[in-house]
Amino acid sequence: MSAFKQFLSTDIIVSPLVVNKSFSFEGSASLEDNGVIRLLGQNYNKSSSFFNTSASLNYNSSSITIGGLYNSVKQLYYTNYIPNPITGSPYITNFNNVVLENYTGSNTYSRFFNYESTTLFQTNSVGYTSNYGFERYFNTSSNANVWVLFIARDLYGDYINPNTFRAKFENSAGGYYDVIDNGEGLLTTGSSSVGIINYSHGVAVFTNTFVLTNVDDTFYSTNDFTCSFQSSRTIFETQYKCTIRPDEFNFSLNPSLISGSTDGTPYSFVTGSYFSPYVTTVGFYNEAQELLMVAKLGQPLPTSATTDTTILVNIDK
Repeated sequence: MSAFKQFLSTDIIVSPLVVNKSFSFEGSASLEDNGVIRLLGQNYNKSSSFFNTSASLNYNSSSITIGGLYNSVKQLYYTNYIPNPITGSPYITNFNNVVLENYTGSNTYSRFFNYESTTLFQTNSVGYTSNYGFERYFNTSSNANVWVLFIARDLYGDYINPNTFRAKFENSAGGYYDVIDNGEGLLTTGSSSVGIINYSHGVAVFTNTFVLTNVDDTFYSTNDFTCSFQSSRTIFETQYKCTIRPDEFNFSLNPSLISGSTDGTPYSFVTGSYFSPYVTTVGFYNEAQELLMVAKLGQPLPTSATTDTTILVNIDK
């Protein structure tokens, strides 16, 4: 014997829930095993034999070219900040790579979307300081380097929480750089800015010429590298309100209430007016009456003969 009741739209509530989780990795093995990779990109001419030199990704057999990585980073995060503007001045470039200053004759204000982490004023001037902005410097000289840290999507979820990214790695002088993010997409070490971080992409880019000169190749070759951050992910909690009215589900489906007779006759006390069944399990079915999932109560719940009995089932997904 089965008993079914249709849900109403008011019986189902879907609520978003933001959850955070902290991660910390120490050493190359820890980074690679968990999908955090470090790669070098360089500004080689496409005709150069080094342009298509491949750097293998740590977590699988795929690879990316050194020149291709440099160009990809430039395209995604820096295109509208090239070429260098007047020091301290914001600027926009047109499709011919010409700087447009105070230009109102066109509605072309940028060539590409560069995924800025803030709407605050930005410039690409090295050493630029301000209470309301920061630099987005990108070196376009021949053989210029960029160092990129990629965090797997399974780790950072929807985005990295601002002000939580930390990285520490050795420089060529034998010392260390402690890099943090300022909550607005800028990576800093001490009083120097060293690059940017895109929270929703899980990508940190190091471009500061001075820092990179001193880092040499230790950024991706050293085993003494630590990285920590906090991820954020939105899950959706669905709540089902299962309401039992006094005149519903008043007969138990427990087979132990059936007597030993072959015709399935229940014991006499089950048919008495005083009998009140207990609920132990709630089953969810589709329209074809196929069982989809089962919710178990912590302890048997008696139904009421005078008032509604409501069972709330929460599912996170």
